[in-house]
Amino acid sequence: MKFGLLGPLEAEFANTHLPIRGGRRGALLATLLVNPNRTVSIGGLLSAIWPAEPPTSALANIRTYVYELRRQLRRADGSKDRLSSRPEGYRLTVDTDELDLLRFRSLAEAGRRTAEHGDHRAAEECCERALRMWRGRPAEGLELGHSLTAKLTALEEERWSVASGRMDALLALGRHAQAVSGLRGMTAERPLCERTWAQLMIALDGDGRSAEALAAYRQARAVLVEEIAVEPGAELQRLHAAILRGEALNTAPQRPPDGPPYRPAEVRLLDSASCNLPPRPPHLVGRGDELRRLDAVAASFDDDHSRPDAAVVSLSGPPGVGKTATALAAAYRLRHHFPQAQLFASFDGTGDAPRSSTDVIPELLGALGLPPSAIPASPYEQQALFRSMIADRRTLIVLDDVAHTAQIRPLLPGIGRCLVLVTSRPSLVDLDADVHLSLPLLTRSGSAQLLTALVGQERVDAEPREAARVADACDGLPLALRIAGARLAARPALSLSTMARSLSDERTRLNELVEGDLSVRERLAESFRVLDSATRDVFCRLSGADAATVTVDSLQDELGLPEAVAENVLHELARYHFLLPVGEGPPRHRVPDLCRAFARTSPGGGNAPAAEGHACLPNRSRSWQR
Repeated sequence: MKFGLLGPLEAEFANTHLPIRGGRRGALLATLLVNPNRTVSIGGLLSAIWPAEPPTSALANIRTYVYELRRQLRRADGSKDRLSSRPEGYRLTVDTDELDLLRFRSLAEAGRRTAEHGDHRAAEECCERALRMWRGRPAEGLELGHSLTAKLTALEEERWSVASGRMDALLALGRHAQAVSGLRGMTAERPLCERTWAQLMIALDGDGRSAEALAAYRQARAVLVEEIAVEPGAELQRLHAAILRGEALNTAPQRPPDGPPYRPAEVRLLDSASCNLPPRPPHLVGRGDELRRLDAVAASFDDDHSRPDAAVVSLSGPPGVGKTATALAAAYRLRHHFPQAQLFASFDGTGDAPRSSTDVIPELLGALGLPPSAIPASPYEQQALFRSMIADRRTLIVLDDVAHTAQIRPLLPGIGRCLVLVTSRPSLVDLDADVHLSLPLLTRSGSAQLLTALVGQERVDAEPREAARVADACDGLPLALRIAGARLAARPALSLSTMARSLSDERTRLNELVEGDLSVRERLAESFRVLDSATRDVFCRLSGADAATVTVDSLQDELGLPEAVAENVLHELARYHFLLPVGEGPPRHRVPDLCRAFARTSPGGGNAPAAEGHACLPNRSRSWQR
């Protein structure tokens, strides 16, 4: 994919233009592109898309625009999760080489850093390449809301800063005549910018055109006096006096003595922090114990001699339990322990096409500051480079939505002061982790706290019993609570009693727990499809039997499974959280309420709601001896 924001809005795949029909749809895409790889809240979209007060149908319109844009992108490049939904908004995922804004910023940063280290030739080349990204005003031709207009105006300031930096590099290189040409246009574009007039005076004087430099001063003074009634500032007056005295003007920064030339490929690797964490998750509750465990692991890095090696922490749990939210909350909480880099990468382990380390490493190298041209082609060289880059850096890495350990093993550091947080649905028992954390469902008090945070204390106080019924129906699953809370928050007229009645019927409960692209049924289906057919059949049978608890013995007695098969089935169902442990003593498990509802109302693994009854239950004559 290729997206263009620095000019008229563009989207194309394989050199084929994708038409973005309608100004509001264009404004949506522009808003997501100006916030690349970050979740944009619904409120942020409302203020960006509509110049005036949004219509009453605005939320429904946004969902429609997102649906249409997602479908268009999927048709183009087959990417399922490029435009993803979050409880708080939407996020468009793009690589640096896919979006002109990201390429512009990468080159601009390279120009700034190389100039700081005295390599003005490389600085000028980087700035000139960055400026070539611009085709006009950002998102030109679209009618935009105030917040997006402000962000695009800020982008033009970035362009101006790069253009000014390029002129500095040309002056430092003694290419005065070339600088004059660019500076003439810049003074016409912003006649009140005194710094640009100063650069023009230096360029003209350096090119042997002192009279024109003095004329430029008089022109600048006339504009300033006429437009804002002020005399030129100290710098312009200093340059004017120096030219009159016949002094040479030389403001070029000097190359550090005895230092090697600074290469753009090294940009941001020397002394700047790197961070590509998604936004901090709101309303995290019930994870105090886990966060304190992570505090202790991070604190072990503060003593220079207590921990020579990297640490790995695994967080697993049921779909929708908040693993990513917990890992991100911890990452923000622990940033001060790892000030040099905080990195995030998703492996899409629950999607149709899980990513490998080969897919992810270039992203992480880019987040550490390497431009695409400096990343080796060989995956083995990329792994070695990544490990060497983080070996001496205080780094925190979040590897999210991992399906199995093989996905991430090439990324795990050996030595170095690095903490890696790994999230996965199944417990990664073969991962050599310092700490394995399994996130439980929320308690009743935690559920009530999260629901209150989402819908407001006033509404909960008005219907406390109904609020408790809603929380109980969600069975402690944060995703279910967030969906119910989001529906209530978006519909102030919807009472908690109405929501509680809707959720009370197991046959329709999962149909109610859907909002936008968030769906409890779909999250459960993703895990259900991973199970083998025999294990799926056993689970459906258990859900239909209303078993209070499940043990190896009950699987043998009630379903006639051999002991070895029963042990394996129970292990797999527990590993993917379709069974949860109960109490102390001999291993006993229960079927979570939402999982039971899923099995009873979702034929074929949860792809569609059943018309009635136990749609996915197997025939009782089926053999269980596999």
